[in-house]
Amino acid sequence: MFNLLQSVFAKREIYFHEDDYCQQELLPRDALAFAEAEVKKIADFADAHRAPDGAGWTDLYVRPKPPVTFRALRMNKEDFDAIISPHLPPFDLVYTGYSSYRERCRKAAAWGTAPHNAIFADWDDDGIIKNVWTQFFESDDKSLLAAGNAVVALGMVHSLIFVDWAWGYTCEIINGEAFASHLRAKLADIAERTKKVQEE
Repeated sequence: MFNLLQSVFAKREIYFHEDDYCQQELLPRDALAFAEAEVKKIADFADAHRAPDGAGWTDLYVRPKPPVTFRALRMNKEDFDAIISPHLPPFDLVYTGYSSYRERCRKAAAWGTAPHNAIFADWDDDGIIKNVWTQFFESDDKSLLAAGNAVVALGMVHSLIFVDWAWGYTCEIINGEAFASHLRAKLADIAERTKKVQEE
């Protein structure tokens, strides 16, 4: 009985590494041209500064901030939650950190079916959403569809784009199936590229 009560009242927690903050993010569509150009610059820089032995790079590229961020949409956290929650259940606690260090994020929330199929948002002192980022790495159909439906629900309110800065992907938010298909293709490509690196 005690174990049953523990499971019923256990809080859902999620953690994101500080380096993953806004690496996959949602931006207003007005940032599309910037995102596409910046993804190309990052790829060109990476190719030009790849270490001779293939293990890393010889220089660091500092990505500029987008000309327009999610905050420009002036969406409050209550409205955001109302849009996302029907598609992805909320987590109770959000943590960030690095290595073994963890700290609670008191002005951020997350929703997801699993830690690697989740969407995050943080807000300012007025409760206005500043940034929206994701951890979409689950490749099963159920997870992909849930992620797609949540993102598209936001896209029905505001014109948005999805950008994965780390892996060099951008796409407009059109419909759930299209976004799920995009995620599926992206995850397959990441898996293939990772496999090639491990084999080298």
